[in-house]
Amino acid sequence: MREYEHLFEPLNISEMAGSLNPEEHVEAACSSSDPEPETEQRTIQWSPELALMLAVLEDAVACYRRTLKRPRQNPEILARQAEFWVRLEDWEAPFSFNNICDALGLDPVATRERVLTGAPAEKAA
Repeated sequence: MREYEHLFEPLNISEMAGSLNPEEHVEAACSSSDPEPETEQRTIQWSPELALMLAVLEDAVACYRRTLKRPRQNPEILARQAEFWVRLEDWEAPFSFNNICDALGLDPVATRERVLTGAPAEKAA
């Protein structure tokens, strides 16, 4: 989300008042020549550890949304455990949600919100 924060800055109406074409201001704002330091793309050197972290995150999302094809145990229990793990604000454990998101270059707060707003699938009748 940090990459797009500059797009949500309020427009200066007094600057636009002199122009007949507001699209010019939008194009100028989007094509700034100075990349902001926080918007630079971060490249990830994939390692076995990062692949495992990605697999843990994907499994947690699948457990929370109850979309596992072959659940290891009761899907309700898995969903509750996954939700607990996602909601936990832990920076100490190496495989905590926050540390996995950080290692993968994801914002933990935005990722947590995105996972939790995707409602779990309905129970199969």
